[in-house]
Amino acid sequence: MESIYQHLIDHDCIVIAAPIFFYNVNAQTKTLIDRSQALWARKYILKQPITPDGKKKKGIFISVGATKGSKLFDGTLLTMKYFFDAVGAEFTTSLLFKNVDAAGDIQKHPTALQEAYELGQSLVTE
Repeated sequence: MESIYQHLIDHDCIVIAAPIFFYNVNAQTKTLIDRSQALWARKYILKQPITPDGKKKKGIFISVGATKGSKLFDGTLLTMKYFFDAVGAEFTTSLLFKNVDAAGDIQKHPTALQEAYELGQSLVTE
């Protein structure tokens, strides 16, 4: 985790991309979030800035889920908001796509690939 913490600290933007299983991120992503408690403690208990200059970075979440449920991303968005805060980022953008279950399903979505492309473009031009 030490090298991952350093990446979370050093970079201007943190992009988390994870699928949704049972209305939450997958176990590997949740482990990253839970292990980031150390940075939360650094910020809120030790009162130390996450970044040396105290500058907020961008936090972006990209996700897909198999169902069409109206609340599919609700819990996860709250988790991501607090994760990004803990690592010194402002949750600025999310791309969320429902009804993506099988390999290749994302290509059937009418706007997903274009939205992802435009988000990537905006990150490198800012």
